[in-house]
Amino acid sequence: MDIVLNNIGRFFDPLSFGLVFGCVLIMAWIQNGRPSFGLAFAALGALGRDPFAESGENATFMCRRIDFVLREEGFTGLEHLSSEDAFVTRLIRELVNSSDAKAFGEWARLQRNAAQKKLNMAATYWNAAAEIAPAIGLIGTIIGLIQLFATGIDPLKMGPAMSFTMLTSLYGLFVSHIIAYPIHVRLQARAEVLNAYRAAVVQHAITIAQRELVILTPVHFSPAQSPAYPPAHSARAASEQ
Repeated sequence: MDIVLNNIGRFFDPLSFGLVFGCVLIMAWIQNGRPSFGLAFAALGALGRDPFAESGENATFMCRRIDFVLREEGFTGLEHLSSEDAFVTRLIRELVNSSDAKAFGEWARLQRNAAQKKLNMAATYWNAAAEIAPAIGLIGTIIGLIQLFATGIDPLKMGPAMSFTMLTSLYGLFVSHIIAYPIHVRLQARAEVLNAYRAAVVQHAITIAQRELVILTPVHFSPAQSPAYPPAHSARAASEQ
């Protein structure tokens, strides 16, 4: 430990670290697609807090709140109901403003799948970065060694040059195990909580829509009207007579 503290400057080269970290981010972006980069860094804003740590909200709590408002204030009373999760608040607003249960169910499922994809993509990006980083560091080390031996360096100076070359492997391991993988674990745990919560509330909202919207907007069927002219075969028979 004393060696690290006394020689801390030797363990940090901004150029090498930036090169390794930049290559890791680019490769993870290529692997997961164009939207993944923005989603991965946007998710860092909520990395340090649980989704419902302050309110203690969960799927059972929200579903019971919805049922209570329906019982006490009626269907339109849901307009004033909100959640700690903006997705659920938007879901409730859409439920109140919908007039067709089937259309609402399709919309809700599409929105749920899109939200799940975004959460999972952010976590997957950092998982890919954790897997790629050691390889990027090793590639940097191999390139450095090739360059080192190709120049025919003096054996007395090979030690310091080798230590500089090995920094890329160190940075690859650091990015993988100290930065990327802990972020992945945290985002994955958060995604599991939110996805399960949203799936349960979406299913409850669809059940309410199937029950309430059928009453509010019944489907009227009108009988088919008889044609104003006789069928072709009847006209042919009349002409033959």
